Amino acid sequence: MKSRRFKVLAILLTCAMLLASCSKGKAEKSYGKHKMESEKYDKTEKTEETTEPAQRDTSVRPVATPTPTPEVIPNLTAQDIQNMNNGNALIVYNDEGYVSTIVGRFFHRPVTDEDDAINAVKGLQSLLGLDYGYFPFAVYGSSYMGCTYYTYQQIYGDVTVTNATLKVVLDAEGYPCMLQSSLVTNLGYSYSDPTITEADAEAIVLNLLNDSSYRVFSDYTSKTSLVDEMNAEHCFQVITNNPYGTISFDMPFIVHYISYDGDYLKSYPTGSLPTDQFADYGNDDYFKDLDVNYYSFTVPRNGQNLDITVPISFNPVDGRYYLADPVRKIIVADYGEFMFHDNLVFESVANMNEEWLYNHIITYYNYIQCYDFYKSFNIESTDGFGMPILILTGWCDEAGNPVNNACNMGVIHGWSCFGSSEANTYGYSVDICAHEFTHGVTCYSRQGSLYINETGAINEGYSDIMGNICEMYMGETTDTTWLMGETSNNVCRSMSNPYEYQQPLYVGDPYYLPSTMVFGDLNDRGGVHINNSLFSHLSYILYCNGMDLKSLADFYLCSIEMHTPKADFDDMYAILIASAMITDHADIIPIINQYWQDTKMVGERNVTTENMAVAGYQRLNLTFTSHDTALRSMLLVNGYYSGSLYYVTPQSDNVASIIVPADGDAYYIYVIEFTDTSFSQQAGVKFLAPDGVTWVAGIDNAGLFSMDGGHIDALPTYT
Repeated sequence: MKSRRFKVLAILLTCAMLLASCSKGKAEKSYGKHKMESEKYDKTEKTEETTEPAQRDTSVRPVATPTPTPEVIPNLTAQDIQNMNNGNALIVYNDEGYVSTIVGRFFHRPVTDEDDAINAVKGLQSLLGLDYGYFPFAVYGSSYMGCTYYTYQQIYGDVTVTNATLKVVLDAEGYPCMLQSSLVTNLGYSYSDPTITEADAEAIVLNLLNDSSYRVFSDYTSKTSLVDEMNAEHCFQVITNNPYGTISFDMPFIVHYISYDGDYLKSYPTGSLPTDQFADYGNDDYFKDLDVNYYSFTVPRNGQNLDITVPISFNPVDGRYYLADPVRKIIVADYGEFMFHDNLVFESVANMNEEWLYNHIITYYNYIQCYDFYKSFNIESTDGFGMPILILTGWCDEAGNPVNNACNMGVIHGWSCFGSSEANTYGYSVDICAHEFTHGVTCYSRQGSLYINETGAINEGYSDIMGNICEMYMGETTDTTWLMGETSNNVCRSMSNPYEYQQPLYVGDPYYLPSTMVFGDLNDRGGVHINNSLFSHLSYILYCNGMDLKSLADFYLCSIEMHTPKADFDDMYAILIASAMITDHADIIPIINQYWQDTKMVGERNVTTENMAVAGYQRLNLTFTSHDTALRSMLLVNGYYSGSLYYVTPQSDNVASIIVPADGDAYYIYVIEFTDTSFSQQAGVKFLAPDGVTWVAGIDNAGLFSMDGGHIDALPTYT
């Protein structure tokens, strides 16, 4: 494959192989949810940066050590791992009580390659909850700051499990020293053949949506395995556009899951279309005959004229000039033609005297800046291996109406794609373009994207962080307050002062959105664009504490390479600690420790939220006795005089926790039930009666309630 510098690292480990090496047993259940062990770290073990580290280069291998055959690999306990690290290992547990992250050595010898690294994972089988079999395959290897990173995905039967990724990191001596897992525990093998076809699955989705704005991308309808509440189920995935996604920088597609029996399971927004990432689509050939020269333009931006220089390519075949860079392999094309008609219509003019659209020129320029920034850290394109980039201008719906957004569209037909719209000036800001570029980098690194709740907020946080670092690093802003979009005259977030744009500073504060079981624009999919400040604000604090831009970039890029799709705030704490040590910035560990305490991101966030009193507000907690009712309900508080409306969906513990201003207004408190978890059709409304203990039908029977500042009240249980 001439356009790739990597190979498929094929590993298929059967259940029998694992069971021959490891004894079976349940993970220790004495640990609390998200418990993080040990806050001591051995700062004497440091790695040195190699010369010209090759990011995501599988040719980099640690020194091979002869391995006895057969080798007896003991089944480790958490105490065994602590003993191997003199009590300094950091171990994080997931909601099931199984290990999700280890920072510290967990194998008795160095390993030779990605195959051998799995031997180290065999010893963790019980801790990881892999009693019933484990089928990974390696996707790619990488090196960074003297360490080697291997990324694996999980197989269930004949399909890859959605978002089930494993990271294994080797230190400079080749010892496995860090693990981060989104693997699905205790997979069974009972799955049936489908009773419906792919076409049937598509029809089920369209019938449910019942909206002509949705379009199915049939090329991507396929079988997959969806993990829901820790159970895996074979199903179809059907991908549509996302016509109503309008919050900040959104995901342009929705993936819908349909069971083999025809039941609609759930959906998530996504920017990642399934594709054969190892296929050679021949996209490099578009650049081979182009003659490139650099041309200067003056573009009006935010009340000033900006002078920029970009590569313009002449095609001797048709005699036209293109917004194309054959060195970086970046080219501009029409969104509608590509997405709706499968045509590649590249932007061009017959002669350089013709006018180019300012929006297209500057967006092209800014994505070149993003490319150069990441290339300076040895990440070439979004995949790290030079995948060609397609900037799709004129983002619109099928009727040609502009979509007011900017997005990373994942990989489509071998292109790393980005959407740019005429309805806004987002493309005028390097930080916003780098935000989208980073979505591509993180998605490839994680090999997945769980774009909901904390994991989605971390995703958005990384994009904001790297967007601002890129913008400042490339000298494209004078702003030092870490705003998002300031050069586009459309600021949407502030990492220095999250409150300025209604984002939280800690779990449970007035702007915090609790994690939820149902996802949509009503709750920002659990706060992915709102709660991302909890993760991104740390970068500004580190910057203010003297960390320069290159050090910040090294630190966050290292952590990107170590996390997987299901890594939550607890996992990210451990990952950032590991990144600080690997990048030789152990001095910031106390800042990270204090930050996680101040933001209350440690431990049970649901419980923290429900018990967080805030001056000037009253918190109301409503418990649903039925999980099914909680999944289809929303708690609302409506001001009688002001008309102010506050609403929240239930958390995973079936509690809806809402915070309301104690401003003297009188409020109705009520619950709306829906017929499904997508909130597409209202089923009924119940109001809290004047006695405050019963739920009644009809607003005429409802009570009016004033709020008490700093109080937490439990509403009567909703049945």
